[in-house]
Amino acid sequence: MSYLLALIAEPGEKSPAQQLATEAQRVAIRNSIDVVSLAELDTLPPYSAAIDTEDGRPLIANQLRRSTLEADGVLLFAVEGESVAPLAASVIAWLANPESAPTVGGKPVAVITVGPGEVINQDLADRLRKAGAEVVADGVSITGSWSDPDTVARLGDTVVAVASAS
Repeated sequence: MSYLLALIAEPGEKSPAQQLATEAQRVAIRNSIDVVSLAELDTLPPYSAAIDTEDGRPLIANQLRRSTLEADGVLLFAVEGESVAPLAASVIAWLANPESAPTVGGKPVAVITVGPGEVINQDLADRLRKAGAEVVADGVSITGSWSDPDTVARLGDTVVAVASAS
C-alpha cells in the first residue's frame, strides 16, 4: 500500500482545503492508498535560517521534514486566491531549505487547490519544482461539490497519479 502525506495549507477543521483532503482520503482508501494528514501544520512558523538549526528548529518543522521523507508522495492542499497563503509558502520553504538536503527532492507531489482558477496552484507547483519535487499533477483546482462524481474522479486520478509515480 502506498503512503501519501497530505499537507493542508489552510488552518481549521472546517476549511475547504481540510474538507477536500478528507474527501481525498476517502477516495484513496478505495484505491488501496493510505493518505495521512500532518497534524498541527498550522503551527509551522515562517521559514527562517536563523531558527533552522538543531537547537532552534520547531518540532513541527522536524515532523514535516521527517514525514515528507517517509512518505511515498505528497498532496499539498491549499485555497485559490489572490496570493499564496503564508502557511503554504512556509510549508514549501521548510521543505526546500537549501542548507540541508531538500526533503521534497525527487518526491512525487500534487498541488490541489480549492476555488476557481489555477494561479495559486501553478505558483505552488513552480515553487515545489524549484525545490526538486516531481510535480505529477498540475492545475488541479476543485470548484464543485465534494460529492460530485467529476470531483471524486479528478481527486482519485490525482491521488493514483502521485502513488503510481513513487
